[in-house]
Amino acid sequence: MASKSLELGHEELVKLTEEAIDNIIDSDPLLHGLPANVTIEELKAQMAVAQGQAITVYLNRGELPKLGIVVPPHNTTVLDLKKAIKRHTTLSLNRENIKKKISWKHVWKKYHLCFESVKLVDDKENIKTYGITNKAELHYVKRRREKNKLIRNT
Repeated sequence: MASKSLELGHEELVKLTEEAIDNIIDSDPLLHGLPANVTIEELKAQMAVAQGQAITVYLNRGELPKLGIVVPPHNTTVLDLKKAIKRHTTLSLNRENIKKKISWKHVWKKYHLCFESVKLVDDKENIKTYGITNKAELHYVKRRREKNKLIRNT
């Protein structure tokens, strides 16, 4: 019976702590708008944006809601951006309780990331080279198939 009261006490404490954190997030202008089950990574990213140490770029996913992706403004490559998109997409799906496995190899094989009308084709290139700054909007563009140009000797 004693262990049962300890369990209830713990559950109540967890509930009170979650409510307090939610209230702090809702009342703080910097943190307002973050989800109730915010991760430490998201809190750190939001703080970095506020301090000018990171930028937020938005991924327009068509009919799905835009996805905010936080990356450092300096020395971020297209590959780093793709990894951040993968992290943020996975987190978004988990929040919505969607159990879907995405083949990112397939995504990058079928689609280009684009900023304005420019395709981000070089994974090693810095995103600054493409003119990507804070609040830039990216989108996917389907890759065109290139026909095999085999020369047959008959």
